[in-house]
Amino acid sequence: MAEFLIYDQDNWMDVPSKDRPDLTGYKNVERKTLKNSKLTIEQRTKNLFINDSLFSSKDRRGDIIEAKQDNAPRGWLEEASFTFVRVQGLSLKDAKQYAIPDVDKSDPAYPILIHKRKYFIDMTGLTLDLHKNVSLTINQFNSRLKEKTK
Repeated sequence: MAEFLIYDQDNWMDVPSKDRPDLTGYKNVERKTLKNSKLTIEQRTKNLFINDSLFSSKDRRGDIIEAKQDNAPRGWLEEASFTFVRVQGLSLKDAKQYAIPDVDKSDPAYPILIHKRKYFIDMTGLTLDLHKNVSLTINQFNSRLKEKTK
């Protein structure tokens, strides 16, 4: 049986900034880049491009991050950031295809976009246990599995 690590927290780029709660982390980084008078126009443009690339490739709630064997060892950080979805009857070999990042090497931001995810699971209505586990059948998994549009 395969187990998926599903990203299950708000990304820092979507959360209000500590020093400017009226702005998200993404908009605050953008504001700081434009405000920094020590940077040349070229450096500002490059920093804004990197910020935009990071924003478009960020992990979102429900993204499939990793597929691994059921009951594999877990770290405390995994339990804090992820939900564990076990799929009954799905082999690890078949499960790994859903965890491969969607990489477009022709994209000018290729090294930055390496973590862009292709598949996500609709987590609405799932009942999790105390350790953030949920078990699905293959049919339930297939009905909740979605592919991101580009």
